[in-house]
Amino acid sequence: MVPFGRTAAIFDVDDSLLDGNAGTIFTWYLYSEKVMRPEMRSRIPRLIYEYARHRLTEQDMVEVGSRCQQGLGADDLRAHAHRCFERHLRRRITSGAIRQIRKHLLSGHFVAIASGSSQYIVDEVGRHLRVHAAVGTRTRIVDGRATDQIVPPVVFRDGKRDAVEALADKLDLDLSRSFLYSDSAADVPLFEAVGNPVVVNPKPPFRDVARRRGWEIVEWKERSRPGAEPDLADEWGSWGG
Repeated sequence: MVPFGRTAAIFDVDDSLLDGNAGTIFTWYLYSEKVMRPEMRSRIPRLIYEYARHRLTEQDMVEVGSRCQQGLGADDLRAHAHRCFERHLRRRITSGAIRQIRKHLLSGHFVAIASGSSQYIVDEVGRHLRVHAAVGTRTRIVDGRATDQIVPPVVFRDGKRDAVEALADKLDLDLSRSFLYSDSAADVPLFEAVGNPVVVNPKPPFRDVARRRGWEIVEWKERSRPGAEPDLADEWGSWGG
């Protein structure tokens, strides 16, 4: 018997599964709690300024989100990721994503989430949703502490496709019969690798691309906890991934 029938369902995290960006909010949390090293913390406002003026790319900011953890203990990062998830992310999971994840789990599919955000915060989302795998951007750990060295690939654009393809090869999953749910034009390489692309909450330019290519479009706007109020993390916007 082949596990999962060789079919996978891959869910992007930011601005689709979540109402918001997990990596941005985790970085904001580490910044606001003064957990980052002072020299890194002092750089964050400037980096956001440069990104807002299109002097840094989305991939640059994805890498910043992981590198800002330099010097922090891996166990401490796991604990901070758990607190950040409970305080700021759990309320943001969309009801549409929950329904679709449950549908795939009940169908016996292999369900994974994949995001350019830090592996620590992606793990928390994955544990809560009880998916089979959580793929995020990892930094090298030396003597129990995070370094600024990213373990390839950065899970963004071609790097996300590479990470998902490696997972599929390892588990003998057939991407040609698998599903991808994402809002991001950066995920076009991965959309092209799966047999069932589903575009979630696309912004107008990407919505047009999805329509031209005949990709299904869905809207997941409602949070699973509709009574929850926005918090200060909303002010940080979205860095993509």
